[in-house]
Amino acid sequence: MAQATKIYEQLMDSIKKKIVDGDIQIGDRLDSERTMSQRYGINRMTVRNALKHLEQEGIVASYRGKGTYVLKIPKIEKKIELGKETMCSLGMQIRQMGMKSSRILVSMSKIPCEGDIKEEYPNEKEVYEIIRVSLINDRPYALQETYIPCSIFRDAERFDFVNESLYDYMRDLNHYPTIMESTLHIDVLPFEYLDLMKMESKKKMFVFYYKGYDSMDNPVEYTKSYHDPKYTSFCYNARVKIR
Repeated sequence: MAQATKIYEQLMDSIKKKIVDGDIQIGDRLDSERTMSQRYGINRMTVRNALKHLEQEGIVASYRGKGTYVLKIPKIEKKIELGKETMCSLGMQIRQMGMKSSRILVSMSKIPCEGDIKEEYPNEKEVYEIIRVSLINDRPYALQETYIPCSIFRDAERFDFVNESLYDYMRDLNHYPTIMESTLHIDVLPFEYLDLMKMESKKKMFVFYYKGYDSMDNPVEYTKSYHDPKYTSFCYNARVKIR
């Protein structure tokens, strides 16, 4: 079932892209279900499902005996898929989706290791707090509060956290996180970040908590990452043992 859903969504994206690129114009008649089925090597039910969803979005209209016609140019919104088993920086994920990635460094400072941060770094006296905003095509997408231990990353203040990846910095110092634990919550953005993210005060966001450990099992990263759900999807993999 999941595979069929993925195929019809891929066909929808392909048709949308052709409309946006001008290969298919408003008022044009789309190929028949039979033609698309043969061209893409998929069954007609999958094609019909894609056309049905495009019609629900108001992009096309189907007329019995006449075919399916384009009504408007769609607005394509790609989404960053989080929760994958592979780990890479957020900026890299955005670029892999074919979108422009940029960052704003809101602040970076050395702070006492207290409160919930102390729970993650019980042996640390101080940590670096790095607050950054990630942008997609110059629009705020995610805000990240990252805490790394001063005892391991002594020269972090010299690193360019705007243009370079935190994980590249960790890799250079041989403290790249080889194990990453993450949890997902749904919550509102803290009030002090609303203007930065251009968000409404009561809008819910995906909030990911990341805990990274290096090859020697040292805790090297604790991040709270707030993501705009408009541009975010979540991949959840479950392994079930059937007896």
